[in-house]
Amino acid sequence: MTDPLASSPDDDLFAQASAWYFRLQAEDVSAAELDAFADWLALGQAQDDAWQEVQALLGALRQPARAIRQEQQARWRRPRQRQWRQWACAAAVLLMVGLAAGQTPWLDRMRADYATATGEKRQVQLADGSVLQLNTDSAVQVQMSDSLRQVRLLRGEAWFVVTKDPARPFVVESGAGQVKVVGTQFSVARRDQQTRVQVAQGRVEVNAGSGEPVYLEPGRAVEYQHHSLSAVHGFEPAVGLAWLQRQLVFRQQPLSEVVDELNRYWPGRTLVLGDELRNRRVSGVFDIDKPDAVLKALTYTLGLRAEHYTPYLLVLREG
Repeated sequence: MTDPLASSPDDDLFAQASAWYFRLQAEDVSAAELDAFADWLALGQAQDDAWQEVQALLGALRQPARAIRQEQQARWRRPRQRQWRQWACAAAVLLMVGLAAGQTPWLDRMRADYATATGEKRQVQLADGSVLQLNTDSAVQVQMSDSLRQVRLLRGEAWFVVTKDPARPFVVESGAGQVKVVGTQFSVARRDQQTRVQVAQGRVEVNAGSGEPVYLEPGRAVEYQHHSLSAVHGFEPAVGLAWLQRQLVFRQQPLSEVVDELNRYWPGRTLVLGDELRNRRVSGVFDIDKPDAVLKALTYTLGLRAEHYTPYLLVLREG
């Protein structure tokens, strides 16, 4: 008689795929492990199906393994074993680069009251009449009551236009700190462990979770990380808040910083090879919604070569 509790081959494969999924997110994943993952994925259709099921459940990749295989077969028609090793390694690179910071977008979106996908912007009117705009890949939790107005920024960036209510301060929590206002316009951005606050109108109190708070006037900004506040400094709204107009503005910034910012708005990843190239300075105003035009401008102006390894992995190198 068959044991109803015994694991099936499909269950075993799903467990293996799940183990690979979480191992590939680790910061210390090795080249040998990437090769082992590619070998496992190349074993056959059953591994393919298990990997797709894990991806669908956890939302890790935007392009299922089968679609990647079919597209590559149509375009290059290389031997199947070689195809799988190359595409699987590319998929592993996406996982490592996109998730190594320890934050998982799908988990933040599950916990959020409001969220945006990569490249999306969303405006939300809150119960008190205040308005928030979420930038790309952002997530917030909102709590409103007769005595409390609170937003927790789980990831990404948000712009706030707060309705004045002296009896109910409006509090934005991000990381270990918080921003408190009565009625004003400001933005809060969270990148890994750092939070940046920029004020366009009114007065804002920023507390890093310990020590004395600082107060920001219009045109002033501050960052905090690990309970430590930076010095208050000025910022250019035309640059720091350009995303509200679906633009990005760069002024003599390293190409690596430019590409890191662009990666927040487009599916997949763009990588830059070579320290000299990563440090090359770039200036320009780019339209978030026209990635092809932005890449053409960068490659033409800087004399780069763009190499597509998958629909979601682009490498820039010297031309």
